[in-house]
Amino acid sequence: MNFGDYSPSSSPTLDQQRDALQKGLGRALQWAVNARLDDGLLLEACLQDQRFDAQVESSRGDWLWQIIRAVGATERFRVPILHAFYDLSDERSAVQLCELARCYAGTGDEAFRSRLYEIVEQKPFGHSPWLGEEDVVALDSEQGFLFAARVRGRLLASREWEWDDGSLIDLTTKRFGEETVNSLLVASSDEAINRFRESWRREKQRKSEGSSVESHRERMAAIPVGEVIRAVEGQGKCYWLRGWGIHAKEADLQTVLQHLWATHEPSVIANLLRIFSRRALPEFDARLIELCRHPDEEVQRWAFRAMEQNAHPLVRDFALTELQKGGNDAYVVALFINNYRQGDEHRILEAMELPKDQCELHWLLMDAIKVLEKNPEADCSRLSVISYAMTPCASCRFDAVRLLLNQQAAPEWLAEECRYDSDEDCRKLVEKLA
Repeated sequence: MNFGDYSPSSSPTLDQQRDALQKGLGRALQWAVNARLDDGLLLEACLQDQRFDAQVESSRGDWLWQIIRAVGATERFRVPILHAFYDLSDERSAVQLCELARCYAGTGDEAFRSRLYEIVEQKPFGHSPWLGEEDVVALDSEQGFLFAARVRGRLLASREWEWDDGSLIDLTTKRFGEETVNSLLVASSDEAINRFRESWRREKQRKSEGSSVESHRERMAAIPVGEVIRAVEGQGKCYWLRGWGIHAKEADLQTVLQHLWATHEPSVIANLLRIFSRRALPEFDARLIELCRHPDEEVQRWAFRAMEQNAHPLVRDFALTELQKGGNDAYVVALFINNYRQGDEHRILEAMELPKDQCELHWLLMDAIKVLEKNPEADCSRLSVISYAMTPCASCRFDAVRLLLNQQAAPEWLAEECRYDSDEDCRKLVEKLA
């Protein structure tokens, strides 16, 4: 592909504005300040969480609030946001709406404040019992915490302490300190708050008196290879096999390889390959290359992931061949992470075609970033800019920015744009290195 101009346009199209809001690019806020952002697209972004991966990307309520204020839409957006906040039909967008509600409540809007407290009390989503708690604590400090603790204390009358009860303690401890949190609970005469405090005390005691928790590594290493072989021949996909492979003994890995080369069942082959998706083969075997051409897609996928772990001339030769003939970029690029030679970043760029599917695009650009991170002698100036502008993932965008700044290769427009990024880590990184 050709390297183009990825800087923000001074007169953005609607598609460019939509793209920036979906990704959380700082140019959306820049355009807002310069009256170049469409109201409809911004409201759509406020009402519906547009993050690519909500598990790793921080929520955007505060960032969107900045944009709302920049375009002077606080009053224009109030009613539709309030309606969505009362309706709360989209669980994915609930956290973002709570953040926006806290921002409105902070201006003295009692309708948002009241509804926010209702959500903390009613807990409309069973999988998110913590919804709104951080916002009432941020809004009303100690009183917000005591309200949330009282609600949880009432629930503890009919259930045991659960991990998310501890999440309320964790967030308030970070804000006030454990001593203050404990003092607030002790000072209260409310029965429910006392129950919450006593449950917390018992939980701390249980943890301190309990035996040391077995580590993940110990649990994985304790699984015998015979049990692993039985598991791979079952019906499940055995996601834990990756962890077992990392910590397995060399002799056990040889046993696994014997089964790999002997079996012909695609599901079993795929499961066995999972074991080597985070660890190189004890000794590289060219038969792994043939599995990358297997007709079964799952076998192909895990064969490429296993190949990725190995530094070997045959792996590099295969990667170059696949790159030249336009193979599956989403898998091939990763083969250069451990088999890089000077100039490979240019070969990758020339051969790369960006897929339309957002997941495939994410994987491809994530692997390109990994190649550059593992090999700091590589020139990141073009691949990282493309990754920054095109990845749908804010976490990967942060990695691309870090590479560019560390190599002093970030264009001036990019460094400036990152000051307004939706990702706090990205903003802090730019400020720190500036």
